[in-house]
Amino acid sequence: MVQSAIIVGAGIIGAATALQLARAGHRVTVIHGGGADATSAAFGWINASFFLNDDHHQLRAAGIAAWHRVLANVPVSVQWQGCLCWDMDAQQRAATYAQLQAFGYPVEMLTKAEVQMREPALASPPDGALFFPSEGAAASADLAGQFLAAAQDLGAKVIRNVLVTGLTMQNGRVTGVATAQGALPADQVILAAGTGTTALARSIGYDIPLVPRPAYILRTTPQEKLLNHVLATPEGEIRQEPSGQILMPVAVSHQSDSAESLMQTPTAAADHAMTRLKNLCGGLESVDWAEVIRAERPVPADGLPIVGAIADGAYVAVLHSGITLGPIIAELVAKDIAGRLDNTDAAMLAPYRPDRF
Repeated sequence: MVQSAIIVGAGIIGAATALQLARAGHRVTVIHGGGADATSAAFGWINASFFLNDDHHQLRAAGIAAWHRVLANVPVSVQWQGCLCWDMDAQQRAATYAQLQAFGYPVEMLTKAEVQMREPALASPPDGALFFPSEGAAASADLAGQFLAAAQDLGAKVIRNVLVTGLTMQNGRVTGVATAQGALPADQVILAAGTGTTALARSIGYDIPLVPRPAYILRTTPQEKLLNHVLATPEGEIRQEPSGQILMPVAVSHQSDSAESLMQTPTAAADHAMTRLKNLCGGLESVDWAEVIRAERPVPADGLPIVGAIADGAYVAVLHSGITLGPIIAELVAKDIAGRLDNTDAAMLAPYRPDRF
């Protein structure tokens, strides 16, 4: 059955879901309130080597597979350069290696000489590292826009700079969204509004527990090709973009960073991160940071995605990392709304339903 769907949020989750719903023939409208989204400020690493439990790893591995499916139709810039990881001690590396091998996930144990051969710019190569050859990185700045453009080619519509203030209900069913200019009706509302999801869900009395996880991301001035992989190091996570700029979250261990506030000014934080970067890599003597972006990451209280119905006619999809999981979550949401989940899909989503809270 063809439905009209309003998606609140135009980051990677909202945009990728719009594409899947439009592809299935639904009438789709995406509403972007105009504020900054987490997607455009993301590091962009697509991986399943970081995970919170076995189910989470399987979902992230499915996310990588979904990326390859979507790239057949959406011209997103993704580099599948693999990741070198040594942000853990030797014992932790061995345990992670064994665990990922047991999952059947591509992983290699590299020696110091092998790391140095792969990344000759490193000032002091580590004694060893894990290599994840199937991982990559997406150019986050234009990512959501490319998914939205593909959805629009299939008939989706986009409303920009209009703030959704809540959901409308009638006889216990969500009937659309409220704005300052009036209500917009829909058969189905999908909340993919990142950190704004909590307030919207509360408009119908539903609590979506998110925790504050702000972050700074910096980009350097461009330089010649220096780095060949995504690097997860004790000094932080770094990668070089096709533009020549190096992208680096300011916080060390960005993926597991639990800070609830940013204590440094953007300039002080970026200067400190640049010192770490120059200690890590040679050839950066004349390089400086060119841009710092503040990101408000939508992190659920238990760290795991929240995906599912919160009322008749209302659905939520909020999570971190949206870059890795965006395409697979979009596929699952579109199937779920249409009642087309198979047993494998249902099992994949089961740990992440909103009612677990």
